[in-house]
Amino acid sequence: MHHKNSFILLLFIIILVCSCGTRKHRYLQAKKNVSHDTIYQQVIKEYRLQSNDVLYIRVQTDKEEYATLFNATSSQQQQTSIGGSYLYFSGYPIDIEGNIEMPLIGKIQAAGHTVAQVEQLVHQKISEIVYNVQVTVRLGGFRINIVGEVKSPGEYVVYRDRATIMEALSLAGDMSYYGNRKEIMVYRTTKEGVVMHPIDLTDRNALSSPVFYLQPNDMVYVEPLPRTIFRVNVSDVVTYISAISSSLALVVAIVSLTK
Repeated sequence: MHHKNSFILLLFIIILVCSCGTRKHRYLQAKKNVSHDTIYQQVIKEYRLQSNDVLYIRVQTDKEEYATLFNATSSQQQQTSIGGSYLYFSGYPIDIEGNIEMPLIGKIQAAGHTVAQVEQLVHQKISEIVYNVQVTVRLGGFRINIVGEVKSPGEYVVYRDRATIMEALSLAGDMSYYGNRKEIMVYRTTKEGVVMHPIDLTDRNALSSPVFYLQPNDMVYVEPLPRTIFRVNVSDVVTYISAISSSLALVVAIVSLTK
């Protein structure tokens, strides 16, 4: 009878723990009665440069002395060393007043403009000095801070024109088990100040959110789930069951030996 009660108790504990630890993580779920081919209008605004952004500027011209002057390193080095440290030391940073400063042509207003507009401005200025010039301007990656309930919080640099919040979370190893996929806040810096945008990644309508596509200097904060006394991780469930089973087996063995 004692063994039967122990078995029932063990079974009850296993059911209780498993029921608390098997919560499924789902992203971008469709609402009821929504077809799979529904089109979600995405909000992608062209990014306006800000202070502390770093620009990669490549100048090509027949006059080698001018190309060398404007380009920080040789073309071969630029093609093989386009990492973050290279851009930090050799790119053109936008100062606190919103300007970049280039040899011979001086300061150019960059903050508030798009990358394409700055490219036109640089081309116009250099064309006043030398003919047959080609200018390429790129944003030297943009920084995103990901904090809260993610596996690897920190600052990340994306070397692309744009990135989604899903791609950013993947850089941080995805959310932890305790991350609340319904409560994510994106802090976005604008010229008026910092704007907070909530987003629910369990809802497919998040695809149309203005922060689904991130911008440089965005901070993504993943809220923790509300704390509950029985909140258990799935990996912990296996550990608990194994420990309980081992303990019970030991007790049964001891009882059997003492008979």
